[in-house]
Parts: sequence; structure tokens; C-alpha cells
Amino acid sequence: MKNLLATIVGVLFVALAFSVQTAKAQEDMGRLLQQLEEHSDQFNHDLDTALDGSQWNGTSAEDEVNGYVKRFEDATDKLKNNYNDSKNNKVAATEVLERAKTINTFLKNHALGDTVTTAWATIRTDLQRIATAYKLKMGM
Repeated sequence: MKNLLATIVGVLFVALAFSVQTAKAQEDMGRLLQQLEEHSDQFNHDLDTALDGSQWNGTSAEDEVNGYVKRFEDATDKLKNNYNDSKNNKVAATEVLERAKTINTFLKNHALGDTVTTAWATIRTDLQRIATAYKLKMGM
């Protein structure tokens, strides 16, 4: 009887620890997605400013780059909304990473200054954490 009681208490303790850990992971993911959204907004602002002061200002290339960023931001919004609605986010996370690859390639090929580089590096850190959480390959 003593062993049975100890086993039940042990199982309850493990279940409680697991539920606390799961709640903390969900809270952390919620915070990470909010952080990604804020960092994306800052990056968009910094990139827009850099493009306005560059040779691409007013060109179709500038419009194309802004389109990449818009689609990336739309994908991050979808990821966050799916998370808030408790939906499976692996597909949405994959889309965010795919959209980010396009921006990353552009930034590798075109220097737009330290501010843009730093803002993108911050986003890449967020993306790496998201990729790890969803067991996805970042590919950048």
C-alpha cells in the first residue's frame, strides 16, 4: 500500500511538472511570436529608410523588395494568429522561414547598411528559435 501511494504521488508530481513545463513553453512561444512581430516592424522601417536613400529609391526593384517584406510580415501574422487560435503552426512556420530566405538572399547580395544588417540579424535569431521549436531546418 505504501509503495502504491508513493507511485501515485510520483506520477502526479511528474504530471504537474510536465504541465508547468508545457505552459511555460507555450508562454515563451507566445512571447517569441510577439517579439518577431515587433522586430519585423522595426526591420521594415529600417529597410524602407535604407531603400529610400539608395539607388533603388522609386524603382520597380524597391517595390519588389517591399513586396518580399510584406509577404514575410503577412506570414508572421498568420503564424501568430494560428498560435493564438491554438492551430497547428508547423506549416505557417515553414512559410515564414521560406519568405525569410528570399529576404536573406537579397540582403546577402546588397549591402544596405549596419542598421538593416543588425535588424535582420535580430530577426534571424527569432527565426532560429522558431525553427528549433517546430523542428524545422532554417536553410539560411
